[in-house]
Amino acid sequence: MSDPVDPTGGWAAATEATANASKEAIQASRELGHFISGPAREAVGILEDYVKVVRFERRVRLADRVRKFLIERGMTGPTRKIPLNIGVPLLENATLEEDDDLQEVWARLLVNGGDAGSGIQLRRAFVSVLAEMTSLDVRNLAQIERAAKLLNAEIGSYGVWTYELPERALPFVDGDPVASEDGPSPEVAISLGNLERLGCIISSNRTPVLKGVQLVNLTPFGRALIDACTR
Repeated sequence: MSDPVDPTGGWAAATEATANASKEAIQASRELGHFISGPAREAVGILEDYVKVVRFERRVRLADRVRKFLIERGMTGPTRKIPLNIGVPLLENATLEEDDDLQEVWARLLVNGGDAGSGIQLRRAFVSVLAEMTSLDVRNLAQIERAAKLLNAEIGSYGVWTYELPERALPFVDGDPVASEDGPSPEVAISLGNLERLGCIISSNRTPVLKGVQLVNLTPFGRALIDACTR
């Protein structure tokens, strides 16, 4: 028996909620579309092809995070446009991302790309590489970058121990004893292999006693990617 208060059985309320969510998602798309050069209508149209109920929350959340990062910089909007061939796949990946931590990274990449004063040169490779990374990959890369900063040396002169990842990475200086003969955990080893495949790190194991990708260095590309997603 239908509810006498709502003879539609709740259908009308659900329809109204969906309509409201659609309006919010469309507004979020318009705001994000300001970051892309070219006809804004076309950019928004590309995004609107993906408007589904399951994606409303992710798109709105992305717009909220972008607003927050802009406010932190004292900005009300982007100060430069991102080329369509970079901006469209960036927005597509950012609005598809279901992991909150990874979406934070995408949001910062978007804001840095749209900030003329960020000093960041946005590259298509940053988008394609980040799209192939997991949250564990990002966490491991960030830990390696922190340890590499402590070394403050040219790549190849020193290395970073990975056997305690993802909790931390340790700087290694020539002449130091081997810290551990055990390699990183299988999950971390897979992550490091992916980071190496993507050109973010290079293995620098110097002795056959080390197992797996235990001693690494950050590549110039890896450092540039971190800067683009954090600075």
